[in-house]
Amino acid sequence: EFDGARYDLNYDLPESIGKIGPFYGVVPVVLRAYAWAMSLGAEGLREAAEIAVLNNNYLLAKVLEIPGASAPYAPGKRRIEQVRYSWEDRAAETGVHSEEIGLRAADIGVHYTTSHHPFLATEPCTMEPTESYTKDELDEYAAILSHVAQEARSNPEIVKSAPHNSTIHSIDLEPLDDPSQWSITWRAYQKKTGQ
Repeated sequence: EFDGARYDLNYDLPESIGKIGPFYGVVPVVLRAYAWAMSLGAEGLREAAEIAVLNNNYLLAKVLEIPGASAPYAPGKRRIEQVRYSWEDRAAETGVHSEEIGLRAADIGVHYTTSHHPFLATEPCTMEPTESYTKDELDEYAAILSHVAQEARSNPEIVKSAPHNSTIHSIDLEPLDDPSQWSITWRAYQKKTGQ
């Protein structure tokens, strides 16, 4: 509202979902999540959560069948949420790293979840199948990971040189690990490099 001199937010609106501050996230995302939750209702939310847990544990069982893959935290236990996997054994055997497995999986047409920071597991991969995946989709995803893991053993160079179906084939990660090479803006980059 504008009082003639300044703008102010009016929180006293009975039809409003209430104040959304920056600590809640981006407003459209929060509103979409709110609408989704309201459309499902209590029973629908419970069913979605149960399916997500079922999908997560199903994928866990399928991935652990792949030689070289492990889930180092709470081995033998079921998971409620995402699993932090490790390709440490595969990397030790073949020299193929988790990021390279992800790039090769992209060649085959799937997204390899990389939400595994901080690195609590060596050669990490964090997969988070939600309630929206079918059993067939989870089977296909596990088969692709198994295929890439087999390629890492039989032809590691095809995995290490991935992606092959992308306009950008590889990124030099070394500058990203060195804060002295970071530049927040183009002007800062030019200053740092003397250009």
